[in-house]
Amino acid sequence: MKFLAPLALLFALLFNTASVAFAASDIPDPVGDIYVQDFAQILNEEEKSEIIGMAKKLDDETKAQVAILTVDSLNDSVIEDFSNEAFRKYKLGDKELNNGILIVVAMKEKQVRIEVGYGLEGRVTDIKSGEILDNYTIPYLKEKKYDKAIVSTYKVVYNEVAKEYDLGKDFHQKVPKAPHSSKAESGLNAWQVILIVIAVIVLIILDFIFFRGAITEAVLYMLLSARGGGGDGPRGGGGGSSGGGGASRGW
Repeated sequence: MKFLAPLALLFALLFNTASVAFAASDIPDPVGDIYVQDFAQILNEEEKSEIIGMAKKLDDETKAQVAILTVDSLNDSVIEDFSNEAFRKYKLGDKELNNGILIVVAMKEKQVRIEVGYGLEGRVTDIKSGEILDNYTIPYLKEKKYDKAIVSTYKVVYNEVAKEYDLGKDFHQKVPKAPHSSKAESGLNAWQVILIVIAVIVLIILDFIFFRGAITEAVLYMLLSARGGGGDGPRGGGGGSSGGGGASRGW
C-alpha cells in the first residue's frame, strides 16, 4: 500500500496545477495600456485617457503601477482569487518592489476589490482599502454611476501611492467625497456613545455581583485572543505579484 502515497501526492499536485491553469484561463488577456483593462466597457475614452495619463506619470516616477480591470462576470470564481490571478497575470508593479495595485469590478456579481501588491501593503492596508471602497466606491456603484465609482476610487488609491513616495502636490488628485458614504452614515452621536458605555458598565457590575466576573473574564479572553489573528498574509512573491492584501465589497 506504500506506493499509493506517492500516487496520491502526484494526483493532488496535478489537480492543483490544473485548477490554477483553469482559473488563470478566465482572466482576459491585457489589451493596450496595462493600466486600463475595461472589458465591461464602463469608461468612456476621456476617462480612460485621464487614468492612463496619471498612471504613466506615476509609473515613470516610482515604477508603481495602479490598474483597473472591469469584467462582465467572474465566471464562478470568488473575487479574491480572481483578482489575485489577474494581478499575477498582468505582473503589475516593479519586479523587485512588488508595488502594484489592481482595482477589480465584476458587474454580474456586483463585487469590487482592491488588490494590493506586497510592497504597498504598508500604505494601502486592508483597513485603508476597505475605507476607500466604503466611502468612494460603493456609494456610486449603488447609484449605478459606475464610471464615477472607478475614477474616484482610482484617484484615491493613486493619491495614497503618491504619498508613499513623497511626490508632493504635483501628483495629488482632487477627489470629492461620494454622496451618502458609509462613513457619514455609520457614526454614533455623543448620547449613543454615553448610553453604550453606561450599559457596558452596568453589565460588568451585574456580572461581578452574580457571577464573580466570569463572563467579563471570558469576553476579555476572547478579545485578546482575536487580536493575534491579523489580516491575510502574503499569498505570493516574486516580481509583479500580489501580496494578498486589500479588501472586497459587494453593492
